[in-house]
Amino acid sequence: MEVQIKRLSDCPLRDGVEAYNRGFEGYFYDQSKTIETFAGRFGLDGISPEHSVIAYYEGRPAGIVLSGIKKIGGDVFAWNGGIGIAKELRGKGIGKQLMNAALDIYKENQVKYATLEAISRNEGAIQLYQSLGFKLVKKLKFLQYNEPFSDNAFDTASNYHVEHVAPNELGKVHFYRHETPWQNHKNNVIGGNAVILRDEQNEVVGYSLFKKFYKEGEVANIGLLQLEVASGREDRDDVMKTLLKHLFSPLEKSFQRTTVNTPEEDTGLLELLQAIGFKQWEEQVWMIKEIHNS
Repeated sequence: MEVQIKRLSDCPLRDGVEAYNRGFEGYFYDQSKTIETFAGRFGLDGISPEHSVIAYYEGRPAGIVLSGIKKIGGDVFAWNGGIGIAKELRGKGIGKQLMNAALDIYKENQVKYATLEAISRNEGAIQLYQSLGFKLVKKLKFLQYNEPFSDNAFDTASNYHVEHVAPNELGKVHFYRHETPWQNHKNNVIGGNAVILRDEQNEVVGYSLFKKFYKEGEVANIGLLQLEVASGREDRDDVMKTLLKHLFSPLEKSFQRTTVNTPEEDTGLLELLQAIGFKQWEEQVWMIKEIHNS
């Protein structure tokens, strides 16, 4: 099979859109893009055309791997933001060729950790990644709640000082979670929101990182990216409730509220969310490959 692989930066933008739309045909969710929404991923998700690749088969765009590369905490990380192969060409090895081309680019750029997320049900993709040396690190939960909250959903016995900050300010929090999927890291959240919570002794007791999306001036969606509480806090539930109350407001409105990539081991947070009405709607796996550069 004659397959030609090129960097996305060397190809017309419309070829990238065609490769993406063909590659994600029949996916679990509608992933179709226009030129505008496809190009938007370069800014919003940190995707780099220079580090992404397209496969051509018989001269036509037939597959794609989107990637971003950033230095985080002293190490260089790469993120696979999507791999798709045209429906009629799946199972013929094009995906592996694309992934190997992407890994070569990562090595050129001194990447130490290659990361990706995959829908847990997508067993074929997970097997491909495992064959290339990716290891499953965590299971990640997506929960959702779209209704108004009850009046007492976030009642607490404690009072806290709420500080609204830019996402990068979370770097000052000593228990900030650095080990997190690409889209959940403070450095990769464009247009995001963050809250730091302090107790009456002015100690930082928790933080949240989230994004709000608006439609016609009204909040249409809020996505929770991170919520952490300082270790050893006996008021852990109160801290979580206070953070949730502020990030998911206005509480009396109906709109989509979701958690994005919440780690399975965050049992306290997941149980609290489910107690106030959230239900799981999807699960992903987080996979990492350590790259040994010579």
